[in-house]
Amino acid sequence: MDLRHLRNFVVLAEELNFTRASARLHMAQPALSVQIRRLEKEVGTELLCREGRGTKLTDAGRVFLDHARQTLATARLGIVSAQQAAQGETGHLSIGYSTAAEFRIFPSIVPAFKKRWPNIHLSFHQLGALQQIDGLRREGLDIGFTWLPIPTDEFDVVALANEAFAVVVPSNHRLAAEETVSIKSLSREPLVLFARDLNPMLYQELEHLFMRVGAEMNVAYELDSLVSLLNFVAMEAGCSVAPDYLRLIAPPSIVFKPLSPPDLVKTLAIARKKKRSGLANSFYQFTVDRCPAVLP
Repeated sequence: MDLRHLRNFVVLAEELNFTRASARLHMAQPALSVQIRRLEKEVGTELLCREGRGTKLTDAGRVFLDHARQTLATARLGIVSAQQAAQGETGHLSIGYSTAAEFRIFPSIVPAFKKRWPNIHLSFHQLGALQQIDGLRREGLDIGFTWLPIPTDEFDVVALANEAFAVVVPSNHRLAAEETVSIKSLSREPLVLFARDLNPMLYQELEHLFMRVGAEMNVAYELDSLVSLLNFVAMEAGCSVAPDYLRLIAPPSIVFKPLSPPDLVKTLAIARKKKRSGLANSFYQFTVDRCPAVLP
């Protein structure tokens, strides 16, 4: 059904006069009459009837008028929404993130972004590095915040923050009194670590650190949750090597010690699939532009 025919019908229903309606629509009266007859044929019933020199709506016409107005209003809303989406002013973004982004990046980015674009809905998904890369690749995610490295042949990538990893021990552990703790000192100590599949590359890097100094990596527990990792250390199930930002949520019964030497520093980055435009580009560029505010 042609929206122009609906619009012309609504004008005629408001005027109840072909001459006045034709003038409002800037069209010839015979052309309007032809359009109305075609519309009635499509609907399958008369919508208007002539009474002398005037015109009135039939019962069917009155019902159809309400629906025609709703259809036109919906179409106008759709056009406005489409234009806003094209300009990056409304829509939905799916964002994957490593926990570090929740502490190091989002406080400076998310409130400011929502203030600038209040009509864009943001949904957040806490995912491992490989899951984020897969989500970006399949376009199930628009934006990812994860640790480097990220393949730059497929994705646009900008580093946002450096995060040092620390040794995490119970407060009554022998290493709690040390100023710094080396990887060598952790040899054979029961370790509580993040699960390998959360970030296989980071896990492998940690294994290499132990191998480099001839230390034995004694993994007692692998956990999917970093909060659980802190809790396991607190209940003296072992020591851990974890990002320093976790001290912000750590219970008082555990302590963080700088890892040195060798140290371990990872870089948190924002990523998007190459050639993404629209909302994904707006959020990506907004974050990149605010880099000085979030870099340590």
